[in-house]
Amino acid sequence: MIPDEIQTGNYGIGAFFPLIILDRARLWQNQGPGIPPLRCTEDTGQLLAVRWCAPESAAAHAPAMLSRVVESAPPAQALHDTERLAAFRATLPQHLNLIALTTSAVIGPWSKRPGRPCATPQPIAAGAQVRALPPPADHTAPYGSRS
Repeated sequence: MIPDEIQTGNYGIGAFFPLIILDRARLWQNQGPGIPPLRCTEDTGQLLAVRWCAPESAAAHAPAMLSRVVESAPPAQALHDTERLAAFRATLPQHLNLIALTTSAVIGPWSKRPGRPCATPQPIAAGAQVRALPPPADHTAPYGSRS
């Protein structure tokens, strides 16, 4: 399996979650809670993925856990076997779920997700020329007067 970058998923309700795509073939369908997704013979528009399902406060652990799953996951072709898929699902750590999700629910890399913490601004280099901003306008003068 070629490890994909950790992606961002969104169901359209403003909550983003990290995930990895295991099979890009749009042939998967969720069956219900506790049951692995089913591989279909016709296009369902859904990919097979592993998503992080934990509180936002624990999201810092998600990239490392998902990376380990990518390294240990069987090739996509092997996941077509329902027994092998169920065995793989059983090895997933807590807070990781095997799901089928639509391609439109994958919005891009986790590292570029909306609302991510911004990097610390870089300090201005020594000797750099910084132009001062003009002073703010005086909005306290009475209307019609010129200062």
